[in-house]
Amino acid sequence: MKNSKTVAILTCTLFLFFSGIANAGLEVLTQSYGKAETITADFSQTLIHKDSGSKEVRTGNFVIKRPELVRWVTNKPFNELLIVNKDAVWNYLEDEEVVYKYPRDLANESQNALRFLLGDANVDNDFYIEDGKEKGNYLLFPKEPTANLTEAEIWVDESSGIISRLKITDFYGNINDIRFNNVLFNKSVSNLIFNFTPPEGVDIEDNTKK
Repeated sequence: MKNSKTVAILTCTLFLFFSGIANAGLEVLTQSYGKAETITADFSQTLIHKDSGSKEVRTGNFVIKRPELVRWVTNKPFNELLIVNKDAVWNYLEDEEVVYKYPRDLANESQNALRFLLGDANVDNDFYIEDGKEKGNYLLFPKEPTANLTEAEIWVDESSGIISRLKITDFYGNINDIRFNNVLFNKSVSNLIFNFTPPEGVDIEDNTKK
């Protein structure tokens, strides 16, 4: 797996622990994501490649725990596992029998995503925010765009403070569209699920030493 794909997933996580939001329409998120110690959810993800028009649909679930732990599981037929723990970023592709290990500062390539996971970010400092076409829909434009994020669009259930959908567009026009279901806050989660030991017999590509 290439860095860009890992960063794309980490980009998604940065929206899930908002804090310090001044925009009136998004203040509801400070009462849900901003105060949550853990977030768990199922997801359906559609990746759209602009040049070819091809679509790839993935499903799975994730767990995020303060201050800096992520477990992101993609179901069959992809069978992928992404772990962010105190030591590294791990990506295990079961069918390919390969594990990629990245330094934790990989998240810095994605609008400093770990600052959001730590609750240290202020969205208004990093994005221009506009109202979308419908209630609960907002457009976010990064003040410093990167190759992985030039525009984001979110849909928020303003009664519950839950993000139901997140769509990210990168510099090349590719789209990462994720819908969230069964979102729960403050579910008891053991830190042990964020541990990772590569299975025996798999190839390990260690990018922490490069």
